[in-house]
Amino acid sequence: MAPSSTQLRFTHAITETRPKGAGRFEFWAPKIGRRLTLFSPLQVRLWTLLEGTPWVTCYCERPAYWRHDSGKLLTDFWVRAGRREVCLIVAGESRLGYAGALSPSEDIDVRYIDAKFLASRSIWIENWMRILPYLSANARFVSTRLLKGIEQAARSAPTLGDIERDFQPHDIVLVRTAALMLLHQGRVTARSLRDRALDARTIFRRARL
Repeated sequence: MAPSSTQLRFTHAITETRPKGAGRFEFWAPKIGRRLTLFSPLQVRLWTLLEGTPWVTCYCERPAYWRHDSGKLLTDFWVRAGRREVCLIVAGESRLGYAGALSPSEDIDVRYIDAKFLASRSIWIENWMRILPYLSANARFVSTRLLKGIEQAARSAPTLGDIERDFQPHDIVLVRTAALMLLHQGRVTARSLRDRALDARTIFRRARL
């Protein structure tokens, strides 16, 4: 039985044991409000994609084992997007997306995310790698009033440079952080981030709710 919308099926990794020879990458994760540890660059890129996808409402790293005919494999992420849940396994080589069900008692699909899939979204991921440090370091200093003001201004589709100029004398770092927070929350959009780097010319539009 699925948990209610106010409950999370998975909240913390079931293991923090680093695989032999693996790296160790630690981050503050704004979407879930805690630190997490990852062990490969591909996991880091997938995590960045999850943080930068507004309709992903929550996730958990290393949530459970996928038990299948040939044994068991630790899944890399559990993801909730709306009412849909899925567990993801990062594969370095090309794999078919669908892998199976998590277990007979958990009606959750398991899917492979391979390096090719992540490479096809490389510009978006690289942009979010630049964005997330702003949120981690500065979000707590951004006022609700500033967020609302920038969201209203985004009705006219200003560039990031326009926003930073028009909201002086606010600290420019906090203005930029506020705009990026709205993007992270899905309250504004910036479609150009899929094919070009974030800069002062990036256009922000208020999202249609």
